Amino acid sequence: MPPVPPGSTPLRQVALAVDETLTLPRAAIERQELAYLRCLRDRVRLVRQAMKDILADPGIETDSRDVMAIIISLRQQAAAAGDDHPAHQPEPTLP
Repeated sequence: MPPVPPGSTPLRQVALAVDETLTLPRAAIERQELAYLRCLRDRVRLVRQAMKDILADPGIETDSRDVMAIIISLRQQAAAAGDDHPAHQPEPTLP
């Protein structure tokens, strides 16, 4: 597990990972609202699970490697989730 980067802290790394995860790709932002909301929902679930993992470990503050493991997992899951929701196709209109 990589250590906390120099000049940072585990808490700063958590905040950065949450911010990165909740920052949606431009493609998701430019799509229709339903696709945007689905993408955001999926990312919020990832963040919530990471926070639950942190809260479930009462000794996490004493080992920055445990925090970094959760952060790395969050980043990997967010990258894997990507922006895989196809844009909503509107119903065709009659001529």
